[in-house]
Amino acid sequence: MERTLRGVAALAEAVVEVGAAPLGLDVPVTGLDVFDRAEPGAEPGALVVAVGVDPRSERAEALVRAAGRDRAAAVVFREEGAGAPNEALRAAAAEAGTAVLLRRPWADWAQLIGTLRAGLAVAGEAEVANVPLGDLDALAEALAALVGGAVTIESPDSRVLAYSSDNRDVDDIRRSTILARRVPAERRAAMREDGFLALLRRTPGALHRRADGTAPERAAVAVRAGEEVLGSLWVAPTGRPLPPTVAEALRAAARIAAPHLLHDRARRGGERALVREAARALMAGRGSADLPAARTGLPPAEPCAVLALAVAAGPGPDPVAGGRLARSALAACARRGHPAVAVAADDGARVLLGGLDPDPRLAADRLSRLAGALARDLSEEFGRPVRIGVGEVRAALDRAAESARTAAQALRALRLGRSPRLPPAAGIGEVADTVALLGFLDALREHPPPGPDGSVARLAAHAAKPGEEVLLDTLRAYLEHAGDGARAAAALGVPASTFRYRRQKAERLSGIDLDDPDARLLAQLQLRLLALDAAERD
Repeated sequence: MERTLRGVAALAEAVVEVGAAPLGLDVPVTGLDVFDRAEPGAEPGALVVAVGVDPRSERAEALVRAAGRDRAAAVVFREEGAGAPNEALRAAAAEAGTAVLLRRPWADWAQLIGTLRAGLAVAGEAEVANVPLGDLDALAEALAALVGGAVTIESPDSRVLAYSSDNRDVDDIRRSTILARRVPAERRAAMREDGFLALLRRTPGALHRRADGTAPERAAVAVRAGEEVLGSLWVAPTGRPLPPTVAEALRAAARIAAPHLLHDRARRGGERALVREAARALMAGRGSADLPAARTGLPPAEPCAVLALAVAAGPGPDPVAGGRLARSALAACARRGHPAVAVAADDGARVLLGGLDPDPRLAADRLSRLAGALARDLSEEFGRPVRIGVGEVRAALDRAAESARTAAQALRALRLGRSPRLPPAAGIGEVADTVALLGFLDALREHPPPGPDGSVARLAAHAAKPGEEVLLDTLRAYLEHAGDGARAAAALGVPASTFRYRRQKAERLSGIDLDDPDARLLAQLQLRLLALDAAERD
């Protein structure tokens, strides 16, 4: 691929698309600049990544014109929804003679920048004739002819991405690798122990292993984009030893393979992102089950359910992001043989499970046991409690949104409920009282009591003063212990006389009539609502 807009856009097509190219796509590209408001300006031929710049704004138009004056190749904006720049931005691009590229909606800035940098690192390498970009099967065949042996193209974690079809007189390890689409576990372990895999990642050239006992002859080379390892090429002999030129041929093959592996990685990442977005839409009740079913193997006509996951806040400064939680949950489901799709959510992650048992009771029981195991494993992994709301089982994949709603309700109850007996994973039926109470509190928030100033609001205003915050705790403890001052004082760890003084002061300042059962009930609900608002802000 050439280091032009055409070549880079082709390599990164899974994360970026061309919005406008007034000078065509054969414009040379020299590097990548991330836009900096403090130090604007770009090198000639650069791709300027406009992080944080709204493509619909006047700033975006000004940035494109400035990029034109600097002779930058293109400016990259986030996609604004329609998949094309607006007319004002298109006009600015035409005036400046600078292209506009758009980040695809499923990619984030880090993914886009990484892909573009890797693309620039491999663009300009030689191509194999008649091999379309990203066609790894055809690439393996062409490379086999180049290096003089049977080729496998592997990912960094030793999965087989493609292999040449010449299997005459190949050894059993190659056969089992191809059948399993992965290097056998014992073979990977042996190469890790003797340091070969680590040496392969560090070595810029090819490595040659002669046959040794049960280990057959191999030649291998890491495929890189700059310093990043995209995968590796492995060559096995076919009936006779590998030629003495194999190492030199493999170095050339690695340069040829780099753009293809980069393109394939970006394409697969884009496909996974599409599936996640389709699953997210399905669980939100906005999409079809067709894409998640087709791309993941989740059977559309069999029972499904959703798990809602969240990690409890911890003392450390590094909260667990939803994407990390989703990836760990997906891996844990895969280890247990459960096909699933996992996506990040505002409060953690969601896991869509399909192909559940047709017997609803069996399905619910197995789902509950899976959720408990996930909560235990993920809590151990993150060093913080993980809570999982278990959605109700539904008959088919297109009803996943119903399960997602009940999973979210159960998770919220687990996170905000005050009972010490709440389990780490539960369905809505197991936390029904807390779910109902949260519903009442939501209604109270939407429809507060009439009048400008309630008793709890008056007390809360006074308790905001330094040293007075104990008054809310005092009233709360009194109500929660059914007016038993001794138990309430013990719960707060203060002498009964101190508690009595504070309770009388809270009653006087708030104006609440503690002899009125309606007033007591309303005050307790309002106190819970204050605590709920604080918890949800955190």
